Amino acid sequence: MVTFLHYLHVLLAFVWYGAVFAAHWNTFIGRRSKDWAARATLFDVNRGLSAMVALPALLGVGIVGNVFALQLGYRMGHTPLLMLVDALWVTLMVVTLAFEMPASGALGALAHASADAAARGGHGEPAGWNRELTRWRTANALQMLLYAVMLALMIVPWGVVR
Repeated sequence: MVTFLHYLHVLLAFVWYGAVFAAHWNTFIGRRSKDWAARATLFDVNRGLSAMVALPALLGVGIVGNVFALQLGYRMGHTPLLMLVDALWVTLMVVTLAFEMPASGALGALAHASADAAARGGHGEPAGWNRELTRWRTANALQMLLYAVMLALMIVPWGVVR
């Protein structure tokens, strides 16, 4: 059981990180594109990655990680490192739900509106584009930073990091 939980925990962590990193690259490519239809497609992919891949994987990382820790004999009340990692995980969930997902949806909607306007002869960035892009990029950077800290804290007890 412990081996399965370990495998599942690592798998979910890689799935989450892969989805966040793929969204990062899609945004990078979308910012460079001048075609609003291409941007709309890229930001639709980001919205799907966020809602259907990253969020369930992040939820699974926390749940499976806690079950895995219990199977290894760690208890929340006696393990400050587990409490810290859980607090970081909750913070990561809040950043994802309160900042990244709404910004991803707003960018997708704004890109679609601009693609529709471009199809009718309009051009230019829609109002709020830079604000939402900055909000998304900040949330994405914060997600990656929090995850790097969590990862370091999770592998320190194994003696990998000295």
